[in-house]
Amino acid sequence: MDVLGLDLGTSTGYCYNRGDHIFCGTWELATAKEITAWGKDRKRRTGDPRIRRLCDNIASIDYLDIVAYEDVQFGSTTFQTQLWSGLRSDVWLCARAGITECVPVSTLKKFATGHGGATKEAMARALKREHPQIWNCALDDNAVDSAWVWLWATKTLIRTK
Repeated sequence: MDVLGLDLGTSTGYCYNRGDHIFCGTWELATAKEITAWGKDRKRRTGDPRIRRLCDNIASIDYLDIVAYEDVQFGSTTFQTQLWSGLRSDVWLCARAGITECVPVSTLKKFATGHGGATKEAMARALKREHPQIWNCALDDNAVDSAWVWLWATKTLIRTK
């Protein structure tokens, strides 16, 4: 089973496998300079290029059995909420997967650490301790979160396939 775990955002964490090989890291969908320029051109409101970039990255992986992402259910700004909902819709449309699923933030934190309110640091420590084979490729908190999404999906969703 080939599974992709995502932590959606301008810096999107990804973790996926091809057979026994695990790949993870972060896709930078835009620079701060690009986002500023897009704001001036209204591209953030009428066709945010981050959406296309995420789709291209997902499509480059080829067929996946399962795609899972962290289900953030809040936003501090309208732009943030619109971007996140756009990225989530992008996953639904671009992922050629048998199953597309989300995991709530608190569920993921509890799965990773046993505590639904765990910090990013606690999640990173738990990944390093419990899954050193993945830790070697997890570079930042986005990649750590996506690794936990991947682990959650491989444990929770594989049996549904």
